[in-house]
Amino acid sequence: MLLNSLRTRRGNFELAARILGGGFFSLLGLSMGVGLGFGAFEFASDGKLEFLPFLIWPVLFLWQLAPVMMVSFQEHVDLSVLLRFPVSFGSYLLQYLVYGLFDISSILGGICLAGIWTGLVCARPHLLVWVTLALVGFAAFNLLLTRMIFAWLDRWLAQRRTREILGMVFLFLLLGAQLLNPAYYQHSGHRSRMTRSATLHALHTADRVQSVLPPGLAAGAIHEAADGHEIVALASLGGLALYALAAGSLLGIRLGAEYRGESLGEAPRRVATVEGTRGKTFDFAGPIGAVVEKELRYLSRSGVMLYSLVAPLIMLFVLGRNGSGAGFAAHYGLPLGVAYGFLGLMRLVYNSLGGEGAGIQLYFLSPTRFQTVMLAKNLVHLALFSVELVVVCSIIVFRFGIPGTEILAATACWLLFALPVQLAAGNVLSITMAYRMTLTRMSREQGSAGNGLLSLLIQLLVFGVGVAVYLSLALKGHARLAAPVFLVLAAGGVIAWLRVLSNADRMAAGRKEALIQSLARAA
Repeated sequence: MLLNSLRTRRGNFELAARILGGGFFSLLGLSMGVGLGFGAFEFASDGKLEFLPFLIWPVLFLWQLAPVMMVSFQEHVDLSVLLRFPVSFGSYLLQYLVYGLFDISSILGGICLAGIWTGLVCARPHLLVWVTLALVGFAAFNLLLTRMIFAWLDRWLAQRRTREILGMVFLFLLLGAQLLNPAYYQHSGHRSRMTRSATLHALHTADRVQSVLPPGLAAGAIHEAADGHEIVALASLGGLALYALAAGSLLGIRLGAEYRGESLGEAPRRVATVEGTRGKTFDFAGPIGAVVEKELRYLSRSGVMLYSLVAPLIMLFVLGRNGSGAGFAAHYGLPLGVAYGFLGLMRLVYNSLGGEGAGIQLYFLSPTRFQTVMLAKNLVHLALFSVELVVVCSIIVFRFGIPGTEILAATACWLLFALPVQLAAGNVLSITMAYRMTLTRMSREQGSAGNGLLSLLIQLLVFGVGVAVYLSLALKGHARLAAPVFLVLAAGGVIAWLRVLSNADRMAAGRKEALIQSLARAA
């Protein structure tokens, strides 16, 4: 399979990108593992094992958050296709768990736990058995928890009503988080008045709460064993096993339903309404209107994509400080916010054909030119970015006030350069390096290291050009000349975008078989 994939240029590039990404994540994991190992060695050598939770809690967060952050750099396989064959439930469950061992999160978490294990065993060799039992149990809990979370998210996101409910829950949680930001700064002056006893009481309360959670139980088992309290250590290991059993039971319930043939489709339960009772969403006819309507319908039913659009805006609002309009953030907040707003559209722009699935074949069967299809998709992208731009500008003005005339003009002209360049590059990558996206199921999301790496590099390049042009002129006292320079670059960007659109039919025809193979294959 590897040799077959290397017959194409894209296959070679994908391999190089995966080697680069794998090397980066390996270096990251080894660095964290070595750091945690030295920290565990110091705690164990100094007799301060009560601080061990400070090393184990970060591993839990890393294990659970890494699958979401690194979705574009790993390949996911839908193991439910095995149910077409006479596979027993035990075999299906075992393969589901074994496959989870090769997730990036499991590899990084395993390296971190291996570092902690090495540091503790080197400092306290007599605790070898206890340390091994505690960390292996904690690793099993994390593996089961990760697989259980994504299995249930798949179930909830497969139906429109539950998908909308979950989307609203996530949105309200993120919006609620931003309330902590002004409260943090408004009451920062009162923290110094907190008495020592109140601080100690809060710390003791937090310690009691975390001691009954899986990271606290794993650390507590090692600590109690080191103090000679084997019975208490066994109780902690038993509690950790109960957590793992609970996560495994919930995972078994979900996989059992899939094994029995549960369908996660969205087929309507009632017959469609009488023709003519529902009006058209768009009045303008033609292929452009049809593609635009289809794109908006797909987007409105995809909680995953809606979340990716909203999340950067909420994070921008959360990261901004309440109040003052002076300093670096006030001066450069607008261009930084606008550049950050591009992140929400990155997967839509650079893989605009990813959501078509088997429907990609209809584009080649219909008399509609591929140039028209890509133009309609670009119009949707422009509309979505216009909405995000309005929200970003509102957040910047609310947080920092109205920016200066020079930076405002430079940002507007840079946008005229950045937008066509992004659309042109997105159209090229969408046709040449498209990968299948499942818009409703997170754990089935198919990543592409090559597409993800190139799209990120293009984002950095476009932003870097803007920074280089503006700063080089601003340092010489000619910041007002940045806007005309960006306008010249914008003209080149528009020409490049139009050139790509005019060649869309030729590129799609040359990539017809590869597109159908990548997008129409079974999920």
